Amino acid sequence: MPIQIRPYTEQDIPAVREFNRRLAAGGTAPEFHFPESHIPHWLPPKDSRRIFQDYYVALDEGIVRGAFILKYQEFILGGTTRTLAYYHLPVSEGIVNRKFASIGAHMLRAAMRMEPAVYALGMGGFDHPLPTMLKAMRWQMAAVPFFFKVIHPRRFLRQVAPLRTSFLRRAASQTAAVTGTGWLAVKSMQWMRSQRIARSSGEVVDRFDSWSEELWQKCSRVYWMIGSRDSTTLNLLYPASKNFLCLRITGLDGTIGWAVLLDTQMNNNKYFGDLRIGSIVDCLAAPEDAAGVIAVATRFLGNRGVDLVISNHSHEVWRRGFRSAGFFQGPSNFIFAASPALAEKLAPFEKYESQVYLNRGDGDGPVNL
Repeated sequence: MPIQIRPYTEQDIPAVREFNRRLAAGGTAPEFHFPESHIPHWLPPKDSRRIFQDYYVALDEGIVRGAFILKYQEFILGGTTRTLAYYHLPVSEGIVNRKFASIGAHMLRAAMRMEPAVYALGMGGFDHPLPTMLKAMRWQMAAVPFFFKVIHPRRFLRQVAPLRTSFLRRAASQTAAVTGTGWLAVKSMQWMRSQRIARSSGEVVDRFDSWSEELWQKCSRVYWMIGSRDSTTLNLLYPASKNFLCLRITGLDGTIGWAVLLDTQMNNNKYFGDLRIGSIVDCLAAPEDAAGVIAVATRFLGNRGVDLVISNHSHEVWRRGFRSAGFFQGPSNFIFAASPALAEKLAPFEKYESQVYLNRGDGDGPVNL
C-alpha cells in the first residue's frame, strides 16, 4: 500500500502518541516528537486568518510513520502578494528505523504538491539530514548571517563555547577575561566597527497598532521578498501574553521602526554557557533607518543587563546595519532553503538571496532563545 499523507485529525492522536513512543525508544529527543493534538497550539487555522499552521501525518497501512507542519503566510514577492508555506518539524520514523527511511522524501514531495512555493528555515547547518535531502531535491540554500555584539566582554570570554573548545583557547580566554585585555580588545574592535548613527529612542508597547500599519505600508514594497508584517499578523506572532519585548522606535519625524526582543538567561547552553542573551528576534524599518533601529534595540537590551546581543538577518541592507552598529558576524547554522518553484522566482538565486528579508520571526518562532 502506498504512503498516505493527509491532514492530522483527532482520530490520529492515539497513533501519533504511539509514533512518539517509538521515536523515544529509539533515542529521539523530546523536541523532535510531534504534537499530540491535531489543533496547533500556535497559529491554529481560524476564521479568515491569513497566517496559520496545518499539521499533516504520513501513514503506512494506517500506522503513523511521519508528520510535518506547514505554516502559511502572505509574502510580498517581487511586488506581488502571494501565500508561501514554511515547511518545518518534519519527523520520520526513518531516524530510528531504516525501514522507513523513504518517509521523509514522501512528506517533502507531498508538501511541494500542496504548495509549490515552499521554504525551510533554520535546520542546524548544511550538513544536517533535512538540508542534505533538500539539496538532493534541487532546492537552493543560503546561510542567514548571524550577528553578535558583546556587552560584557569578561563574561563573554569566560562563557562562550567556541572559545573553550581546547586547553589553549580556554587558557587564552580566561587570561584575557581576568587581566582585562579581552575587555579592551572587544570594546575597541566594536567601537572601530561602529559608525555614527542618528539618535533615536524606543518605548515598550503592548501591541502593534496604526503606527505599525503605516510603517508596513511604507516598507512592504521596498524589499524584494518579505513576509507580511501588518499589525494583525504581528499581534498574532508576538502577543502581549508572551515574554516578547516589543519596542516602538521613533526619530525626529515620528515612528521609524520597531523591534521584537527577548532577554533570556541561559543555563549551561551548548553555545552560550550561562550568559544572559538579548535577541533581536524580528524588526522592521525602511532601509535608511535599519542601523538606527538596531542601535536602539541593542542599547535597550544592554541597559537591561544582557551580556550579549544576537540576531540573524538575511537582507544586505540589514547586514550593513548590524555592522554599522558595531556587531560582529559569526558562523551561521540558520539556513534558508527555497523549493525549485520558489527559487525560480528568485533567479538568479545567488543574486537575489541577499534581497530576501528573513529573520527568526519568519520561522517557527525564536525557539531555543
